[in-house]
Amino acid sequence: MKPEQYSPRAREAFGRSLIDIGVSIFKAIMLLITAVPLAAIAKSVFLPNGQVSVWESLNSVSPSTKAMILLLLMVSFLVGHYFRREGLRHIHESEAGARSD
Repeated sequence: MKPEQYSPRAREAFGRSLIDIGVSIFKAIMLLITAVPLAAIAKSVFLPNGQVSVWESLNSVSPSTKAMILLLLMVSFLVGHYFRREGLRHIHESEAGARSD
């Protein structure tokens, strides 16, 4: 069954679940962006020599790995935005359908 064939209430629930998926993806990215630098700081605190540089860690990663990480981050932003936009579209269409009935 296609989402266009759902009842207005089911379509609204489907739209809300799509929005939840998109928001969860954005939250995961933000958690990743904040947790990785904090982990590097914690590592520098607990190491015996106390010398950890984020720049040295980034330079030790190969360019292809950096490109893959950047590509995956961009794709996840796009997928999160798509899910959120489609969820909003389904909710608006279900509200418009409920008003016209």
